[in-house]
Amino acid sequence: MTNTFRHRRTRILAILAAVLSTTASRTAAVHSHDVIYLAEWGQPPLYLKVLYRTPLTSTRDPRSMMAYLAEGQPVEVIGLGDSQDYVKTRTATGPAQGWVDADALEAPPTEFIARLRDRRQKAEAHRDLIERHEVVAGMTRGEVRASLGKPERVSQIRAGPGEEEQWVYFTYKYLPHYAEHDDATGQSHQVVSYRRVRAGQKVVTFRHDDVVEIGDGRAEPAAVPPAGVAP
Repeated sequence: MTNTFRHRRTRILAILAAVLSTTASRTAAVHSHDVIYLAEWGQPPLYLKVLYRTPLTSTRDPRSMMAYLAEGQPVEVIGLGDSQDYVKTRTATGPAQGWVDADALEAPPTEFIARLRDRRQKAEAHRDLIERHEVVAGMTRGEVRASLGKPERVSQIRAGPGEEEQWVYFTYKYLPHYAEHDDATGQSHQVVSYRRVRAGQKVVTFRHDDVVEIGDGRAEPAAVPPAGVAP
């Protein structure tokens, strides 16, 4: 792996990891904060070949070696790191997952790095929107969850290559509720309280892992104050 490619890869992965840490939480025992896990970024499987005989380790500690990978052996990359990648492969004892020196693998295709760069740019643009709890086309499922939380309802609306999924979020507003109340002297006073009612819904449509459409449901009619009570 050339120094130029190494520098470009390191910079992209570092920024992606920083952005991802603001939109998702992980279990430290399973995930490393400086590694980009491809499935979480909606990336297709990445298969690379081993360039030379190299150890596969169960942790990032080189002393935790499980097996040696042979030159030319294919691996599926689960996570891309600066100096180590997390991979899935097959050893003499069966399927295995572990860490391997990034320099021991082929360099990822240029178009793959370009997709990660595009993801990085979108994630940076979406960061402020997430803080304002807004959603726009192009966001991922993880970004929508970070912005709006867990949806009230999820439904599949199309299967096959163009599979689509809809997440429904209810929207609410507060409406005044009026009542008459007599005080200790017998004087009647109007008392107002506010009730939270559903006003409509926001429907977020995904195709694969990206938002392709955002729709707002029709709002419900406003409540009417009781007869004889002025608003």
